[in-house]
Amino acid sequence: MIRIAWRNLRAHLRRFQMSLLAVVLGVAFLSGIFALRATLADSYDSLIASTNTYQYYLVGKVQGSKVADEAPVRKNLSVKMAQEAESVSGVKYADPYLIDVCMLTDQDNKRLGTGQQVSVLQVIYPGHSAQPRLVKGEAPQGKREVALEESAAKRLGVATGQSLKVYVSSEGESVKVSGIYRFPTPVAFTNYVFVAEDGFAPLTQKPLPPATTAIAITAEKGAAGAALRSALNQEFSGSAEVMTQAEYNQEINTAATSSLDFVNVFLLVFAAIALFVGTFIITNTFQMMVRAEQSQFAMLRAIGASGGQVFSIVALQGLLVGILGSAIGVGAGYLLTRLVSWGLAKAGFEALQISWSWSITLLALTVGIIVTVIGSLWPARSAALTPPVEAMRQNTQTQKPVWPRAIIGTLVLALAGGLLAWASSDSGTNGLWLGIGAALFLLAMLILVTPLSAAIIRVLAGLIWWLRPHARLAMRTLTANLRQTANTAAALMIGVALVAVGATLAASTKASTQSVIDQKINTDLVVSTEPTVVSLSPSLLNKAARVSGVKQVDLMTGIGLFRITVPGKKPEQTMMQVTYPQFDRYIKVTPISGATADYFSQSPATPRAIVSRAWAKSRGLAPGDKIEISGIHGQEIVTIAATIDTELIFLDVMVPRSLATKLGPEAADITTSASIELEDGADLNKVQREVQKVVSNNPFMVVQTHQEAADRVAATVDQVLSVLYALLALSLIIAALGIMNTLSLSVQQRFRELGLIRTVGLSSLGLSLMITVESVLITLAGTLLGIGGGTALATFVCRYLSDRGISIIEVPWASLGLICLLAVLVGTLAALLPARRARRMPILEAVSSGD
Repeated sequence: MIRIAWRNLRAHLRRFQMSLLAVVLGVAFLSGIFALRATLADSYDSLIASTNTYQYYLVGKVQGSKVADEAPVRKNLSVKMAQEAESVSGVKYADPYLIDVCMLTDQDNKRLGTGQQVSVLQVIYPGHSAQPRLVKGEAPQGKREVALEESAAKRLGVATGQSLKVYVSSEGESVKVSGIYRFPTPVAFTNYVFVAEDGFAPLTQKPLPPATTAIAITAEKGAAGAALRSALNQEFSGSAEVMTQAEYNQEINTAATSSLDFVNVFLLVFAAIALFVGTFIITNTFQMMVRAEQSQFAMLRAIGASGGQVFSIVALQGLLVGILGSAIGVGAGYLLTRLVSWGLAKAGFEALQISWSWSITLLALTVGIIVTVIGSLWPARSAALTPPVEAMRQNTQTQKPVWPRAIIGTLVLALAGGLLAWASSDSGTNGLWLGIGAALFLLAMLILVTPLSAAIIRVLAGLIWWLRPHARLAMRTLTANLRQTANTAAALMIGVALVAVGATLAASTKASTQSVIDQKINTDLVVSTEPTVVSLSPSLLNKAARVSGVKQVDLMTGIGLFRITVPGKKPEQTMMQVTYPQFDRYIKVTPISGATADYFSQSPATPRAIVSRAWAKSRGLAPGDKIEISGIHGQEIVTIAATIDTELIFLDVMVPRSLATKLGPEAADITTSASIELEDGADLNKVQREVQKVVSNNPFMVVQTHQEAADRVAATVDQVLSVLYALLALSLIIAALGIMNTLSLSVQQRFRELGLIRTVGLSSLGLSLMITVESVLITLAGTLLGIGGGTALATFVCRYLSDRGISIIEVPWASLGLICLLAVLVGTLAALLPARRARRMPILEAVSSGD
């Protein structure tokens, strides 16, 4: 049987070309994803190991209980504890970990770096630790000097002696680059800017923070590690504990790994989609091969071969295709990662090299082989069930009824619809049931694709009646081989459905944002920062208030990182929205429950907060409940005044500026937006231009109208959507290959039939047109089913996200119509090679063949 399988595979290798290519593309993409995941993990590991190089770290006690595979939440430490730690026997240096984020420009206020790349400003203590090592220039001193990490300096094109501006708060501070430092491992993507301890507060334009997350410890030469740890733990037994460098880095790694989980799952989902679509092509190829070789399998059964032996022939062919395709795919994936690494190096990120290991190779090979073998099992079963009597029949092709699929698919669809409706309603508890409903919905589409594609093909063929007889011949061919047609359309349907979901979500987000900005924001111009890591400049806002036509300038919102403790739950760090006193004058906040008036009229003695409905629901909270909010200066018990929908412009938790100032954010104390109210009769465009000139000294401040603010959000959505389309492109390419593969095999199977059609008068051009119509009908059937299913699924997802701001469901019909036109183009291109082969076939040879 092995010899038969190998002989058939070699004799009909052309049949498996597209399946082989589908496996190659899928495995190449999968191995690339595995390599990217490993690279992200390795880059975090190397970054943490390179930047945290002290012997010991003094950290706060754990708040709440520890959870397996999760980084614990720890209390902050007083910066003054560093002086106390240095007095402990065996401690040479105790350095508080002081860090902030910043943006860099040259002296002409031109941004350094690409896009919205953020830099890290960190206090360095020269000589206290072996790393980083000064390789050029001198260590920074005072508030007018900084040093850069070596790879960051290369990316930014900065050298020692050069002058820069550092923006941490609202005003940029001019500094000189005094030196270049090198970590053991170059740092990718993150620009490290080092400053002396006495220069940190002047650069940040804020008082030195009273608290820190850790204090780095350097031991005296010859000090015993165990004794030092014991002494420190005893000295700070009530508030802190000592960790080694390895323990400290491991805890940070745990937090970093959990933050990467979403990215990993996101990437793996698209790899799975590509392989899933490829499975349809593989199954279709083997199914058509089994039909073409049915008489041979029947003959084998007639001469004594068992069903298991026939099954093994097809399964072995699947194994061989899987091994060959996966091996080529892994090689292609490796070359792809080398190409990406080369591109990153050219872009200035030579520190980030794509990782590759034998585990990636073995995993990608295993997955590719398993997927290919699985795709061949059902056709192998069909071959094994071939009765010996089929060898004596002239026509062995039979068409099974589709009504069982229609009934089962309808039942599954009803179940999925009910589950989606419940999960997207106010009664739904979490996204798990929405995910299960979406999976069942896609399963129902796969079950129903056979009867639905038949109906769509008949309707489409009727609409192009003017292409008779080509359209009718194409329709009859496709409906005569309905399962083959449906499998091909299904591969395209899944990819298009996901594109339709993404496009509908994007259009709904844009429409909802536009509606919210028009209805909720009552101001002429909005001044904001981009990115939101730099505060608005008070001095520039004061100048803007003196521009002709400006009536009033008021601060509206800010952000700050605080710690929240919900009764009975683990403390959590949360980025909160900070509202200024004039906030409710310009922005309308509509409560879902509770009263926002209680929030805006609160007194310092009874602090209140507004929270999003989804945030409160996930934590079992309601208006009137109390939570603890803590910062670097203390903590307060805060009452929830109301719940709201975030409406794409609010964060989950909202607190007044007075409370934020009293508590002190642990990080990111940033003023993000201000309102500009114009005098009656003032020219909006003219005033906007004048204000923009005034604030241009800060390159991170932008002045926008309502429409421009909405367009800014829309641009962000489009960027996310472009990533989605890029990831889905591979599955669509594989689906197009499936159409080409189906048509090629169909031409081969219908060799005699096509010859007879030529003999009765159909020209070679007409034959090409018929095959092109077949391709376009398959493509349109899959596309229309995908659009219909995708928009229906997106409707439920939008309803589920209604409390997150998607209040309007908008279907982008223009974009979906363009997808249909692209489907016609793809169908036409996919038909070129099969049509060319059919057009060139010798008529007499085709008529005399046994098909």
